[in-house]
Amino acid sequence: MAYLIPWAHDYVYEKLERIDASSGRLYVLPNGVQVPSVTTVLDRTKDKTALKEWADRIGQAEADRQRDQAAYIGTWMHATLESVLSGDPLTVGRDWQAMKGHQMAFTLANKYFGAISAIHGSEVGLYYQDRYAGTTDLVATYRGKLAIVDFKQSVKPKRYEYITDYFHQLAAYATAHDWKHGTSIDYAAVLVAVQDGTTQEFTIAGREWRNFKAQWMDRVAACERLRNP
Repeated sequence: MAYLIPWAHDYVYEKLERIDASSGRLYVLPNGVQVPSVTTVLDRTKDKTALKEWADRIGQAEADRQRDQAAYIGTWMHATLESVLSGDPLTVGRDWQAMKGHQMAFTLANKYFGAISAIHGSEVGLYYQDRYAGTTDLVATYRGKLAIVDFKQSVKPKRYEYITDYFHQLAAYATAHDWKHGTSIDYAAVLVAVQDGTTQEFTIAGREWRNFKAQWMDRVAACERLRNP
């Protein structure tokens, strides 16, 4: 697959070792320190009331089935998008759920990738001090601005007021990128592929973006208090 978008080489990104432990995902920093992942911090500090009510309503077995299916489709969607960005050969799935992941990826790429003028990194490992680390889907010049871009898949369309975790995740990566690479990222985008074939774009900047960054650091501190009461 040929390159569709030019790559820039303004930043040197380090490879981080990832450990999937029973207590949550960890990353090993270059200095050997193990820190929680962004997703682990989000999981430990989120209000899970609505998720529990949903699982109670449809039954735990059905909830697990739906989560596993969505995760499987999402894995194929992300792998396909990575191939589009990197130019590496695409591995084609062998079942209909994988086909749905491919379809959602190409729908998302066709709709939004024309707004990317430069790729700085795909699947980029980032960390902030000795406090947390994670892997962002994309660092790119998006709609003319240096941005953190994240890809999501959803069974149904998302509503802005229900995706605060997505914005905190973007804020986590931007804060780490700013600290490590001396940037001042003031723009981020969540690109959502919905299983009905539609797409959504949520962008944040300015005061709203700064608020999400501050809220994210509050969640990091809360997670640290849980670990070290």
